[in-house]
Amino acid sequence: MADLEQAHAMLRMAHKDFSALVGMLENPLFADEIFGFHV
Repeated sequence: MADLEQAHAMLRMAHKDFSALVGMLENPLFADEIFGFHV
């Protein structure tokens, strides 16, 4: 895979991860601990 194609693929995956985090932001079903932040 060309460098530019790989960069685009990684950016798309990062966008999906960010969208998932935004969806979990105020949802009480997701505890902070699942993200590695132990409070």
